[in-house]
Amino acid sequence: MSTPFLDNVYLRVDFDRELVFKFFTVFSLFEYALKNAGFCIPGRRNGAQPDWEDFAQRIRQQFNPNTTPELSAAVNYMLNRPVLKQVIRNNSLTFVQRKRPQHLSDVEWLSVLIRGVRNNLFHGGKFRYDRPRDPKLIQHSMVILEAWAQCNDDVKRLLEKVS
Repeated sequence: MSTPFLDNVYLRVDFDRELVFKFFTVFSLFEYALKNAGFCIPGRRNGAQPDWEDFAQRIRQQFNPNTTPELSAAVNYMLNRPVLKQVIRNNSLTFVQRKRPQHLSDVEWLSVLIRGVRNNLFHGGKFRYDRPRDPKLIQHSMVILEAWAQCNDDVKRLLEKVS
């Protein structure tokens, strides 16, 4: 397949390709496991959408952010320096601080933030990679997803079966 123009564009972007690919893979597999474990709701045009909210509510009691120093650091970073949200202001794209709804638990809010990391990377919001912040957001998101996979037996089993 010949894509010389896009290959050139790709090579000019400054980001950790391995880290971004790993996050993309882990996030995709996690959503696969959520949907197949029953955490699934109808999306647009009858599409299947992972139900992150239900999952977060169900694991809230099992999830202990102080299990390891790495997990504690990841949770603290995400909660205290949350991923920004891309919006349109005055007919211009910009990033703003996310506003946490008061009714959300830390786990529910973390699920919103982790999806925000994914959205910014894969929906064109972060074509300008922010070193060192973006790698930290990605790494911390994966640490949290790793811990969450241990909080639900069905999700864990489905992830273990991936080949």
